[in-house]
Amino acid sequence: MRKRTGILLLLLVSCTPRLERGDWIPETYDALQTLVSDKGNRGGYAVFDCDNTSILHDVTHTLMVYQIENLRFAIAAEHGFTDGLQRTDFPMEGLGMTAAQMGASLREGYLSLKGRLDAGVPLEEIHASEEYLDWRARFLAFYKAIGRNYSYGELCLWEPSIAAGFPEEELRALGRESIHHWLLQEKAWNEEWVSPDGRWTGVAEKGLVVTKEMKNLYRTLRKAGITPYIVSASPEWLVEILACDPDRGFGLSPEEVFGVRFVETPDGSWDYEQGYHQPFKEGKVALIDSLIAPRYDGRDPVLAAGDSEGDV
Repeated sequence: MRKRTGILLLLLVSCTPRLERGDWIPETYDALQTLVSDKGNRGGYAVFDCDNTSILHDVTHTLMVYQIENLRFAIAAEHGFTDGLQRTDFPMEGLGMTAAQMGASLREGYLSLKGRLDAGVPLEEIHASEEYLDWRARFLAFYKAIGRNYSYGELCLWEPSIAAGFPEEELRALGRESIHHWLLQEKAWNEEWVSPDGRWTGVAEKGLVVTKEMKNLYRTLRKAGITPYIVSASPEWLVEILACDPDRGFGLSPEEVFGVRFVETPDGSWDYEQGYHQPFKEGKVALIDSLIAPRYDGRDPVLAAGDSEGDV
């Protein structure tokens, strides 16, 4: 009996998948490998944030930058870029004007720039103009001010709301374009945008990177019988484009990806889907408890990974 037990233990140890060392910090690597060894083959699960955790940079922010650089907005331009904000009539700290005023200013600038593009002016020529350089810097100054003056939930609704107004297939195509474009850069970097007069400034996050270490971690967990999930404050449809890609992402199924979910309002904008725990801040825990844990007899995840206050 002892010999058989010893053989069984040896088989179990030999079957434990090894995480590739890669560029992990040694302490982190050791902790992850211990987790895989101790918690594997028990039918558990792990939960990851997407942006700046599973990947470098943010799929929603880079989509916004892609739209700005390619002048690709639909209903946001009609509404003054203020959808998702509950109040737009108070002077915003750090901006010196209301959201309604800034939104109207961005709308006017966008229509002027888009008119030039539609008239055949090359995009590169538009990019070099002071009008465009001012407009893009004002856009990111507005984004920064929203983060200061509104709740986290409003920011999580506003940023993707500027992509509203496209038919569903066109919207998904835009998301795929953005992700494809930024992955091709094979790096992630920040770029400061300053208006020609120096009044407006903001930081544009550019590039998306899925590191070999994170791909291997997802694969290793799955081999060990630990199912990886993504729970993100980015739009679910956008996260799925990257996370479910077997080559460039992690090969997850849509049932393993949870993000912010929207419903279309009568005026064509977006609002949060009711009856669903939107996965930011406390909502992430509520979503795990209500939609993921029941798949595992109510058990907690063996690993939860995030990078910001929205995950804590």
